[in-house]
Amino acid sequence: MKTSVVISTYNGEKYIKEQLDSIKNQTRKADEVLIFDDRSTDRTVKIVKQFINKNKLINWSIKINSRNKGWRKNFIEGIEQATGDIIFTCDQDDIWRVDKVEIMAKIMEDNPKIEVLSSIYKEFFDNGTTQIGPFSKKCSLEKIELYHNYMLNKLPGCTFAFKSKIIDFCRKYWKEGYPHDAFIWRLGLFSNALYVYTDDLIEWRKHKTSAFATESRELKNKNNKYDWILTAIDMNNTMQRFINNEMVGNTSKENKLLKKTAYYLELRKRLYVSANPVYAIRLLRYWNMYPRYRQYLADWYLVFMKK
Repeated sequence: MKTSVVISTYNGEKYIKEQLDSIKNQTRKADEVLIFDDRSTDRTVKIVKQFINKNKLINWSIKINSRNKGWRKNFIEGIEQATGDIIFTCDQDDIWRVDKVEIMAKIMEDNPKIEVLSSIYKEFFDNGTTQIGPFSKKCSLEKIELYHNYMLNKLPGCTFAFKSKIIDFCRKYWKEGYPHDAFIWRLGLFSNALYVYTDDLIEWRKHKTSAFATESRELKNKNNKYDWILTAIDMNNTMQRFINNEMVGNTSKENKLLKKTAYYLELRKRLYVSANPVYAIRLLRYWNMYPRYRQYLADWYLVFMKK
């Protein structure tokens, strides 16, 4: 099966070379590497072009956007241009283990039922510490079943590989503002085709200037959290349309979860709009729907305490 790697870059000059080296040195070479730069203002584009030319990588390319699209749209539009049977999404600041493509592609080739596959990761921090997560390293293939707080993405997009069928679903159902990884994770989950291989196939760089860290900080703001809730409501509705249109057979379990999630999110929305503690109390019944339990307490803090 043909493999594609899709990379989104923006002002990544500090780390991009390490990531490019780790992709070039894979034991199974990707059939195409597509790099989409979102109008970087540093040396990112120059570094990438020099790397491609120096190493004579004829199946690699870089495209510079005509305008800044933001990482969500940059990723999803890049994914839609991939021609591989298996697509890997890649951040600009991580390091892939040398056998990542080989292992994940073979698993997907050997298991046609898998539509979305993730690995676990080794986090590494600026202070030199590392940590494997979010699952224990067992080097086993495990299916991810439906879970109550499905709005929690258990793994980041930089660990993903997925079949080209997912691209068709992205074209039909993705909307502006949806994070590509959260959307693809949920497509796999509700397709009953989401799996994780519990081996740390990437080193996931954790630093204060990453998009992940920046957005995590922004969600500590009431208005930003409210916007997140609105997006979550819309995506939950989209997943309902996906189930209705694409899934066959008994989907009662999926529909029940989506209905319950819709009610829980509506309560959170009303809490943020009205600041009525009644809604906060009613949300106690939906404690296990929160992406993380502490976010229930964070709602109290953002709505009633933070100025």
